[in-house]
Amino acid sequence: MPASRHAQPWRSQSSESDTDVPPGCEEDCDPALAGTTAATASITARAASRKSRPGTLRWLFPALLLGGCALLGAITFADPYALPATPPVQALLINSYDQRMRWVHGLTAEVEAELAPPGGNVLLRVENMDTKAVHNDAYFAAYAAMLRAKYATVRPAVLLCSDDHALNFLRRYRDTLFPGVPVVFGGTNNFTPTRVQGMSGVTGVTEEHYPYETAQFLLRAHTGIEEIFVINDYTESGRSTAAELAEALRPLEGRVRLRWNSDVPMDDLLRQVAALGPETAVLLGVYYSDASERMVTYEEAGLRIAAAARVPVYCIMGFNLGGRVVGGKLVTGQSQGRIMAEMGRRILAGEDPASIPVRRGPGEFIFDYTQLRRWRINEGSLPPGSEVVERPFSVYRAYSREIHVIIAFVTAMLATIAALVVVMRRRARTEAELRKLRNLLANILDSMPSVVVGVSPEGRIIQWNRQAALMTGVEPPAALGRSLEDVFPRLAPQLPSVREALARQTPVHGERLTRTDNGMLLYEDVTVFPLAANGMEGAVIRLDDVTERERVREMMIQTERMLSVGGLAAGMAHEINNPLGGILQAVQNVLRRIEPGRAANDDAARAVGCTVEQVHDYLERRGVLRMAAGVREAGLRAARIVANMLNFSRRSTSSHMECDIGALVATAVDLADNDYSFRKNHDFRRLRVDIHIPPDLPRPACLATEVEQVLLNLLRNAAQALAGFSPPDGAPPIITIRAEHCPDGVAVSVTDNGPGMPPEVRARVFDPFYTTRPPGEGTGLGLSVAFFIITQNHKGTFTVVSEPGQGATFTFTLPLGGAS
Repeated sequence: MPASRHAQPWRSQSSESDTDVPPGCEEDCDPALAGTTAATASITARAASRKSRPGTLRWLFPALLLGGCALLGAITFADPYALPATPPVQALLINSYDQRMRWVHGLTAEVEAELAPPGGNVLLRVENMDTKAVHNDAYFAAYAAMLRAKYATVRPAVLLCSDDHALNFLRRYRDTLFPGVPVVFGGTNNFTPTRVQGMSGVTGVTEEHYPYETAQFLLRAHTGIEEIFVINDYTESGRSTAAELAEALRPLEGRVRLRWNSDVPMDDLLRQVAALGPETAVLLGVYYSDASERMVTYEEAGLRIAAAARVPVYCIMGFNLGGRVVGGKLVTGQSQGRIMAEMGRRILAGEDPASIPVRRGPGEFIFDYTQLRRWRINEGSLPPGSEVVERPFSVYRAYSREIHVIIAFVTAMLATIAALVVVMRRRARTEAELRKLRNLLANILDSMPSVVVGVSPEGRIIQWNRQAALMTGVEPPAALGRSLEDVFPRLAPQLPSVREALARQTPVHGERLTRTDNGMLLYEDVTVFPLAANGMEGAVIRLDDVTERERVREMMIQTERMLSVGGLAAGMAHEINNPLGGILQAVQNVLRRIEPGRAANDDAARAVGCTVEQVHDYLERRGVLRMAAGVREAGLRAARIVANMLNFSRRSTSSHMECDIGALVATAVDLADNDYSFRKNHDFRRLRVDIHIPPDLPRPACLATEVEQVLLNLLRNAAQALAGFSPPDGAPPIITIRAEHCPDGVAVSVTDNGPGMPPEVRARVFDPFYTTRPPGEGTGLGLSVAFFIITQNHKGTFTVVSEPGQGATFTFTLPLGGAS
């Protein structure tokens, strides 16, 4: 099935009609409402057409007699309420498009009929994508999240997917959603083994087109044809199909002219088709969007083109057969679904998918009876194995005697079993409703991410969903009827809440529970709902994991604290800046007033009986000048520190600007060098810091304060790793900062020769609230905030390379174009 890059508002399918579309209908009527019976029946009614063959009815009378006996035996001995002895095996079919498309509807029906027939042990679940409307990465990610939530507790035994978007989706998300589950694909265009390279357990059937075979028959059936007008749209997938058609039709060059439609609006194309002469025939490829990007369904486009044509119209896709289309060698959704189901049965039977080769999609010669008559095509000239649909046939005229006998027999049987039929229908209806309700209830409860346990007033388990089984390891058959204290001891204290909920007939919220899983503290909320209806008393206990919500709340609290500390630091820096300016100004004035060569200084010195040089010499001998210079240097350094603190704490509201990475690194090192929290456990100034930044490094667009925060977090992390650690080679503790130009932009790395990290720590180093430091000495937010700043705010990358005993290297990239 061709894929498209255009979004299309698909219409609902029209009701079926036996009326052909008259010429000129494209202006005054809806072609989708005319001739759709032929389009639908051309594919889906093939089984019925086979059953209506004359030879079949010869066996109808004895078969009906045997069937009646079997029916009586089934009614007598069968238990309509019996359920399968074993739980069904689940299969999941993911369609690229929705069920309104005849291709998808036919493929899905064939898969269901062949793989999961009624009464079998296979439960087929169908999920339909809507990639005709949207197929970007955000949609696929949201669709994956939906499947992850919906099938969190369900593992299909086999995955089936139709058309290219579904296969591409499974290529990206199969290993995270359904790891290791075999995949059977169908309806894939232009397939090559590289499409599934790297995927294990994949096989399927490709979608192939047969325009050359169709054109060969066309030229045999219509003598005098000198030109084939090939119609195909100019969408991305349409151009791909057009290239495939051109290659397939290349052997016809010299025998007939090939003319392709131009990219014009639909109405202009219909006028071109209506003007074709008798020496021309039409070959319809795939068409649903014209030059004005007006989109219709494939079926509607085919109906309108065929209705406008006064020459024979052939097609290559099964869904275009109908209206005034003659037919051809067609690819159908039913044939694709039949092969997919066959491969799925083989996999469910235990066969290795790798041993099942990818099959080339078949084509079938299918023709419309009315159009064969219209163009005077003899059925004897059709290719062997061809199928003719919409053939009128009168069973009564051909087999009147047999029919009279059958009617008499059926009348006698109906008189005998009428009462049984009524009972059977009632029991069958009740059975279907019960099965539907059971499946619906089981699916709802098993799909919930919460633990749902139903208990009687005495504390006996009457309901047990899949999440409860996963948490306790006890399957539903083993849990039902047992005491809650025996199966789920953690919920036993909720039994008083059960009695309270039944007495008040209102939900009761229990106390929050905590538990530890793999060293992580988890939080759970408990709610008890009363259950009193249809003579059944009890309650439902729901257990929800609220750990993530608690973590978000803690993160918000921590963020508020950090904002408060940043504001306090900015205020203190601002207050310190004013007296610091006065100190620097006073020191500068002192040095100027003892400087020789100034008239005012000389006059003041003479007034007290000395010279400025003598005063200067005295102060220099006593070290006063050195002290004053030290005061000035320390004040300038303090002013620089205060300025950096103000710039760092000031939240930028501007857009990304080109920044000098060298200057940002120098500022971050200066901040780290003067950060008191660093010196509390280890003095950063005693660490050796090597900076390697080329002078011609490009200037990426970024937010300077955020990049400084990232660098400061990395320097703090490196200093903490080096605290109290001696490198094994006797080298001093070193932090190396490098920046270089790379294809993705500018890469900045911070490396230390500390103890490194084991794989389990390295895998979680960017997780929020994850820290290896003792409680009270870290929040675990530094690296996660840095990762968020680089990957989200700047659209860059952030990686870490570390091995135990070999230090660690954190590298982030800043795109030269800046974050979008």
